[in-house]
Amino acid sequence: MKASDYPHMLTSYHKGWDELKARHPASLKVLFSLVIPLSLLPAAMILYAGGVNGMYYAADAPFSRWIAVAVIFFFAEIITVSIMATVIRQIAAMRDFSTDRDSAYLLAALGAVPLWLSALTLFVPSIAFNAFCGVLGLAASFCLLYHGVPSLLGTQEDIEAQDVAYLVMSVGAAAWALLCALVLLPLFM
Repeated sequence: MKASDYPHMLTSYHKGWDELKARHPASLKVLFSLVIPLSLLPAAMILYAGGVNGMYYAADAPFSRWIAVAVIFFFAEIITVSIMATVIRQIAAMRDFSTDRDSAYLLAALGAVPLWLSALTLFVPSIAFNAFCGVLGLAASFCLLYHGVPSLLGTQEDIEAQDVAYLVMSVGAAAWALLCALVLLPLFM
């Protein structure tokens, strides 16, 4: 897959997806080439926000707490991708789709990319702007999941694929909310 295909994957069922399905990268390769590097981005941005704009976000939080939050968040992101892959496989199995671990993991990882990238908004010390861009990232993630389910899970039935996509998106939104809470709670304790 070319990086230039990624934006098309938000709106297409085939552009970029077909190539990924044909290449069928192993979960371990996706972990080391996509999940870990991009999981470092929000952790680094949390450290940046704490070091540069910490007084704006949480006036009473010492930088050591920001470090702890960044480390916890990094590991939580990696675990969440694995959990989402398992959820995707279970939801697909409930709908009688046959999918493998690698395809489910790839879909979970690709769905998280906009959320990881939304962390870049922490360069701007504005809670409203950060929240707005986070919601945009969540919407882009939903688009990727919606278009990736039929391709990576191997179904052509539109209604069933939509049903699986909506269930996965619901679980993903809940996971994203928990990850956000994971950042916010320790800073205000």
